[in-house]
Amino acid sequence: MIRVLYRVLLWLHPPAFRREFGGEMLWICDETSGSAAVWMLFADALVSLARQWVLRAGAWKLVVASAGGLLQITLGGLIFGLFHELHGARPFVHEPHTNSVDMLRLIYLAVGVAAGVVTSVLALTLWLRNFTRRRIHHDA
Repeated sequence: MIRVLYRVLLWLHPPAFRREFGGEMLWICDETSGSAAVWMLFADALVSLARQWVLRAGAWKLVVASAGGLLQITLGGLIFGLFHELHGARPFVHEPHTNSVDMLRLIYLAVGVAAGVVTSVLALTLWLRNFTRRRIHHDA
């Protein structure tokens, strides 16, 4: 039963990882089954599973890029609010005689923040791709 559960954990790993390490991992499972260390082996397999899918698959790049974009949007909103607070305007309050200059500033800010987010995500993605290539080349 332990071997079957361990095989399921192994099957959840990426195919390339299974091909390279699957046999060895099953051998280690067979060697430790029956001892208390088998639960440590399951914990290690779970950590390995998370590491393989998150770090090697590159999902963490999207998380970092999204966090950077959200940070920039938040900072843009804070700067916008501070700008309006310093100039005596109340942001996001509808008034029938809204000044078109304020609306133009809002549009410029929105376009600037969007361009900054796109630029940040693109730069981070390109840097990480280059970093990953160098790391793979170095490991090979």
